[in-house]
Amino acid sequence: MADDTLRVQPSRWILAAALVAGLASLALLTQTVQNSAVFGRWHDIVLLGNALGVLVMLIVLIADLARLVQDRRAEVPGSALRLRLLGAFAAVAAAPVLVVFVLSVQFLHRGIETWTDKRIAEGLEQSLQLSRGALDAELRLDLDRTQEAARRLTGLPSTAMVELLPQLRHEAGAAEMSVFGRNQRLLATSSDGEPGALPELLSEDVRLQLPRDGRYVAVEPAADGHLRVRVAVIVLTSTEVSGELLTLQALFPVSEQLGALAESVRRTYSHYGELMFLREPLESSFTLSLSVALLLALFAAFYGAFVFTHRLVAPIRTMVAGTRAVAAGHLDTRLPVPSRDDIGALVESFNDMTSKLAAAGEEARRSAAEIERSRSRLATVLAHLTSGVIAVDGSGRLQMANQAAADILQADLAVLTGQALDEVAREHAALGRFLESCAQRSRESPEGWWEEIGVPGEKAKRVLSCSAAPLPDDRVASPGYVLVFEDITAMLKAQREAAWGEVARRLAHEIKNPLTPIQLSAERIRRRYLSGQPEPDVELLDRATHTIVQQVEAMRDMVNAFSEYARAPEVNLAPLDLNGLVRGVADLYHGLQQPRLRLELDAGLAGIEADAIRLRQVLHNLIRNACDALEGHADGLVTLVTRFGGEGRVELLVMDNGPGIDAELLGRIFDPYVTGRTRGTGLGLAIVRRLVEEHGGTVSASNRAEGGACIEVVLPISQHSRETRVDSRPESSGRRS
Repeated sequence: MADDTLRVQPSRWILAAALVAGLASLALLTQTVQNSAVFGRWHDIVLLGNALGVLVMLIVLIADLARLVQDRRAEVPGSALRLRLLGAFAAVAAAPVLVVFVLSVQFLHRGIETWTDKRIAEGLEQSLQLSRGALDAELRLDLDRTQEAARRLTGLPSTAMVELLPQLRHEAGAAEMSVFGRNQRLLATSSDGEPGALPELLSEDVRLQLPRDGRYVAVEPAADGHLRVRVAVIVLTSTEVSGELLTLQALFPVSEQLGALAESVRRTYSHYGELMFLREPLESSFTLSLSVALLLALFAAFYGAFVFTHRLVAPIRTMVAGTRAVAAGHLDTRLPVPSRDDIGALVESFNDMTSKLAAAGEEARRSAAEIERSRSRLATVLAHLTSGVIAVDGSGRLQMANQAAADILQADLAVLTGQALDEVAREHAALGRFLESCAQRSRESPEGWWEEIGVPGEKAKRVLSCSAAPLPDDRVASPGYVLVFEDITAMLKAQREAAWGEVARRLAHEIKNPLTPIQLSAERIRRRYLSGQPEPDVELLDRATHTIVQQVEAMRDMVNAFSEYARAPEVNLAPLDLNGLVRGVADLYHGLQQPRLRLELDAGLAGIEADAIRLRQVLHNLIRNACDALEGHADGLVTLVTRFGGEGRVELLVMDNGPGIDAELLGRIFDPYVTGRTRGTGLGLAIVRRLVEEHGGTVSASNRAEGGACIEVVLPISQHSRETRVDSRPESSGRRS
């Protein structure tokens, strides 16, 4: 390591000196391309200096790389890691620099091409012509104004010229206007300057051109740095100065905007010509500057990688040895701290890690033993619980279930563990519906829920008291849930039987027992006192005793109906054709004159699973209620409708055209003892709701807009019908009974 360090030092200083020299040469090269004179004088010398600097850095880097490859072949510890790191650093440094270089060269050439575009030259030429045209127009206008002034001065004496000249100057817009005679003798002058200021004499160009052309017009710079127009024309002489050539000279200012624009166009055109002359040398110089900068950046990055990997490998080599020792099981390994920098902190962290690993290993062994004991205790508790316990993970898979859950649900849940709920539903339809219902409630109430759920059993429907709580898992958004349930069917049945048994007992004691003596007493009164009484008394006594007997029979019917409601119906579910059931019940009312019965049955109605006896009882109760509501109506009509209700359900509607249901009773018409008829017991619709709910359906009542009432029974279709149902067209038939 020491020899390697000594070997690196000389090359480090050589490379640093070459890098500084290269940067200085690059700066000089950049300055030369900014001035054409300096460019031609110093460009080759600076270029040679850059090439020498790059060559020195290249030689030093090749020598260092050769030594590193030699160490790798000699299998010097750390040389392989250093070589890989060097390659990685070089690739990371070279890739973006090369990309920037290529893009910069492309942008440079495109930029120079844009600067020297032929369209720009044409535009500058046209701009120059435009500025010249504007000046020419200004010259022509000033010449016309001066000639007009000369015409008005023609034939005037000098005194008149002196008086008229200020007016003419003002009208022409000239800054100065003067009339000269022979030998530049001033005859009259007017200017916008200070009074008494001498006018400008005729220039030599004016004196030479005026006799030849008869006029002189030129643009020249003024004393204030702006441009002005000098115009000179000949004025015809008067008799007073006969034989003498008079000259009218006018000086017109050029607008600052026009002058500045013309000068700017001229300078730009001149600069563009110079740029066109230096185009190819500029492209070469800029490309060369970028290339030198690229090489300097790459060499600096490579050498920085050499130095960094050299310093990094030494402590890492020690860390490798310590890591191998820890991997071999020596958790008490300690390494010496080489320095107080980040590497030293890393070594200290390694030492702390090995200490904590040793302690954690011992703690892990103790924790594993404790977890195993806790798991054994939990398995024992779950195995002996009478409540069913099911765990479902966040992905909807059955995670675990105890034996009580399998017994309650009557399924081998051990085989189903690990399966998704939809897979369970395909193998066990009833179990799948139950688990999917619980999953839906858990999605709706993720914080937990409790509910009594009915599930089909082998002989009858069972009621499960279910509660669910989310599993504690913060790693996922849907952590799953644990479901705990008990079969409370027997308990509910016992409670119901006890309650209605008590009601039946009280009814028998309070109502039913006195009914027979009351009826017998009324009949005895009829037999004993009905004969031998006056006619009015006979009629009154007969009506009174007959009413007593009728009311006793009505009360007995009410007690019997209430007892029937108290009894829990036994529902035996089986595939059932609802349309066939409706037709069979309707045939029983064929002999009725009023009301009429009409059937509107959906021919493609899906099949259901129901108890035919109980549904027939439901239909009888609803038809009798509709017939009672139509009593006294001359054109009474009861309509029975079956149709598909959507969402896996079918609907049975019993409608009439009677007076409808009282609005006050509509919301509680299915409660016990609620009726809108004087002779009703209030238990018929309550029994209907009880039977429909035993089938997993719902029943509701409403008043039709066209008059009459409508009772709607909604029942679920069978699983087979859900899978095979196809669209069908409705069948309507009318029948009068």
